Amino acid sequence: MPDHGAEGGEPVELPPYRAVLVVDTKEFGSNSDPDQAHLVEIVPEVVALGFERAGLGHVWQEALFPHNTGDGFGIGFDTRHLPAVVSKFFDALQDVLAARDVRLRARDRRLRLRMRASLNVGPVRDAPPGGTAAVVGSAVITTHRLLDSQPVRDVLTRSDPDQTFLSVVLSQRVFDDVLAAGFATLPASRVVPRFVRLKEYSGTVYLYVPKPSGDLLSHGIAEYQQDLDAAQAVRETTPQPAGTITSNVLSGGNTGTTIQVGHLHGGLHNK
Repeated sequence: MPDHGAEGGEPVELPPYRAVLVVDTKEFGSNSDPDQAHLVEIVPEVVALGFERAGLGHVWQEALFPHNTGDGFGIGFDTRHLPAVVSKFFDALQDVLAARDVRLRARDRRLRLRMRASLNVGPVRDAPPGGTAAVVGSAVITTHRLLDSQPVRDVLTRSDPDQTFLSVVLSQRVFDDVLAAGFATLPASRVVPRFVRLKEYSGTVYLYVPKPSGDLLSHGIAEYQQDLDAAQAVRETTPQPAGTITSNVLSGGNTGTTIQVGHLHGGLHNK
């Protein structure tokens, strides 16, 4: 077979454009093994209920390449559904998570299901039918990467865990094609742009919080993120000291010699 991807070979056909949605669970690893097993079981159920509540049950039922990520779940879907998903699904998922929280806390007062969601769009090559190969490609990888970006994590950290159950990160392409172009009923002013850099990805993303609370209400998502960005810039531009000074206090009797060394070059002789 010819190597269509090799230099000088035939051009490679562009795969169809797909929307890619991935969710994961905040602090999944802090739960006990039985509770982790329970969360793994109910995450797809909660996402399915979110689609149903949004009137988009058909999107879930027709999902492309559904895949369990351990602490979350991912699907692909036809791009024509993007405006409805952006406008309705995330608000519905917030409501479903709030209702499910009551049941989870009855099971274990420490058990919570707070989620991050990432939505992206791009060319995705379908996995061969009947095989076990994973769906790969930059669009899918980026969608998963965005879940790990600090801004979307900070939204849940800085909000009330009894009120805010979902933080969302939208890719630049989703913002441009769906919100900025006016296809969604969710106003573009409801999302907050942030620049992120992680592994092989860097670019602007857009944060959406269906139900802000805590510091997000006191200071706003944008203001808080700007403070984080400024602090990070200071850390990156401030020269690090060559060494540190440590002061220790010795208690009890000390009849010998105490030597504290930071960096030592050459031999040390104590006579």
